Amino acid sequence: MNKNILLAISSGLLLGLPFCIPSFFFLIFFAWLPLLWLEENTIDHHNPYFLFNYTFLSFFIWNTLAYWWVGEAQVIGVIFILLINSLLLALIFWLVSRTRKSLKISILFPFLIIWLGFEYFATWWDLAWPWLNLGNAFASSPKWIQWYEFTGTRGGSLWIILINYSLFKIYKRSKDLQYRQIIPLLLLLGLPLLWSSIKMNAKTESSGSKSFALIQPNLDPYTEKFVPENEERLFADFLNTADSICSVQHRDFLFGPETTVLQSIDESHPNQSTYYSQLLDLKKKYPNTNILLGVHSNIGSKAFNSALFLSDSITPHFYHKTKLVPLFERVPFDKYLRFLKDYSIEIGGYKGTYCDENDTDYFSSDSVAIIPVVCFESVFGDYCAQRVPKIPGFLCMITNDGWWKSTPGYQHHFNFSRIRAIESRRAYIRVANNGISAHISAKGTIIAKTSWWEKAVLTGKLNLLKKHTFYSQHGDYIGRVCLFIASLLLIFVKIRITTQSKTKR
Repeated sequence: MNKNILLAISSGLLLGLPFCIPSFFFLIFFAWLPLLWLEENTIDHHNPYFLFNYTFLSFFIWNTLAYWWVGEAQVIGVIFILLINSLLLALIFWLVSRTRKSLKISILFPFLIIWLGFEYFATWWDLAWPWLNLGNAFASSPKWIQWYEFTGTRGGSLWIILINYSLFKIYKRSKDLQYRQIIPLLLLLGLPLLWSSIKMNAKTESSGSKSFALIQPNLDPYTEKFVPENEERLFADFLNTADSICSVQHRDFLFGPETTVLQSIDESHPNQSTYYSQLLDLKKKYPNTNILLGVHSNIGSKAFNSALFLSDSITPHFYHKTKLVPLFERVPFDKYLRFLKDYSIEIGGYKGTYCDENDTDYFSSDSVAIIPVVCFESVFGDYCAQRVPKIPGFLCMITNDGWWKSTPGYQHHFNFSRIRAIESRRAYIRVANNGISAHISAKGTIIAKTSWWEKAVLTGKLNLLKKHTFYSQHGDYIGRVCLFIASLLLIFVKIRITTQSKTKR
């Protein structure tokens, strides 16, 4: 087999396995070595797109290992995701190589700036899908990444690239390598791990605690949850479970999963909804229990995937999911191509195109902040952390992971919650319809969790923390800086190449 193909396949496998089998996260430290070697060997190839072709193969393998489970819900959707992401990543690495060739410099600088800039860009454009941000590879290993409270996952991506490049340079010098040349690599690897170890063992100061109960109904999204004939009965089951919990335990918070109420609630006239009225009756019966759960809601013709919060029996509070899943919950670029609005992809008989307008960052009750996170939003660290206020509180995620069945998809999605807890240094409550519901500490450790595909109730006490991390205050500053510099760098390179071409003529 062609040596270049072997290198491309090797990198694809090493990049993909940490996102498919979480315990293989350490492979990410070696994943770029074959591609870096391939890039160096082909930098002067007469075909300028030679590298692009091989990197596309590598990134297609990476994406396939990371996303194949999306095909459980939508075959067309997973094909789009695999092709678009692979092409984009191949383009980015090709631009990295073209930039370093044009400027005649080491690949490290353009690799860091352009790749990290693209990772940030991939969190806010209409095809936002930051699942494969390199720093996410450590999602299952919170003991390694306690320093994410300063950098977020972008710091992890920076760490991975630096270590891969250092190993690549050591490999190139292997014939005349001196031991002292390994010291920078050992420091680069060891210092973040040392900080994490110290932070994991440090005491966490709490501003009090609150009791909670969450309900995991475990309804199959394909055969139960989104069947209209079942809606009334299933909601009655939820209310009965909630009533049995509150009548005995008197919890401060009661949580239900995403889309507990399917029939849309008119936010201007919520009392017109019989489901809302029943929730209000439950709230009146247990006035000291705050209720947060997922609903469908609307304001006029605008439909939302929402979190509903009842802290009193007078005013409902709604939070609208802002980070919508491209293709499935919203057609990309529909603001500019209006005719696409009605072409979202169907999942398991359910189809919806939502609006992303939102003016709520968090809910508040008795000086406690509850930061709602709806499903896919848990992949966006910058968005979640910057909504955390400087008052005691916690994050609450509502989700429905049953679309992906028993695949790595729901497991990796669960682990993202652990990163979000570290970045914001807040306790994290995860409420799933079917998946894994959990109580996660501010250090990303699992205090309690439910089993997969099991109807369950989880109760406990969560600590209220008020620390405002550097990352919560400043967001993804690494990504923003890199995107700005990368834009200038690519413009400069384009002008330089154009000028050189005219000069040669």
